[in-house]
Amino acid sequence: MRGELTGEPPPHAGEEHGGGSGSGWHSRKRRGPWIREREPRRSSSLVWALVILCTLLAVGVIVAGATVFAVYLLYKPKMPYLLVSDARLELLDYGQSGTIENLQLALTILAENTNSKTDATFSGVSLAVGFHGADVAFLRAGTFAVARRSAVPLRYQVISSGRQLSPDGMQYMDGALKAGVVPLDLFGKARTTWKVGIFASLQFWTRISCRFLFNYPGNGTAMPIDCRSKSP
Repeated sequence: MRGELTGEPPPHAGEEHGGGSGSGWHSRKRRGPWIREREPRRSSSLVWALVILCTLLAVGVIVAGATVFAVYLLYKPKMPYLLVSDARLELLDYGQSGTIENLQLALTILAENTNSKTDATFSGVSLAVGFHGADVAFLRAGTFAVARRSAVPLRYQVISSGRQLSPDGMQYMDGALKAGVVPLDLFGKARTTWKVGIFASLQFWTRISCRFLFNYPGNGTAMPIDCRSKSP
């Protein structure tokens, strides 16, 4: 009897105790390692500074472009230019030795400014009259202003003598005199400057290159031609 009373506990009792401790251990094991939650990343101050800088630059470009476009619509700037309004070969004495002994040419050039809201300035006017590659005369003018929507005439009375022509030039002159049509070239450049409001001062070189055909011997008038300078 005592042996029965002090015997081992029922199997299920131990299993129940062991099962309880075992399930607690397995439960802790199944939880896995504890993972710490990451804090949200904070944007770097340098990144924000770059973003702000790029935004300001973009806004500045847009504003500058809009301003330039508005000024263009308001002023509609146009290039001042040189225009030959009259040319007449008054005298040409050509010697048999291939020398231009006397050449007289009346030439009127207009410096035109078609801008409606700003004056223009011409400077460094440097022109030349040539025949078949030989310079016959040089024309100059100082700095002068041209008011808006107006023109300033430059009147030249060209007198040239003692210009020796090359063999090709001599042959070309002989043929021109026989045909009664003498070609003379005009070429050169001038600097133009004008303002667009208070924002900018524009400056460009304007270049001219034309060939005139004069009725000579005859009245010396030039055949009609549109001779004006162009800016790049």
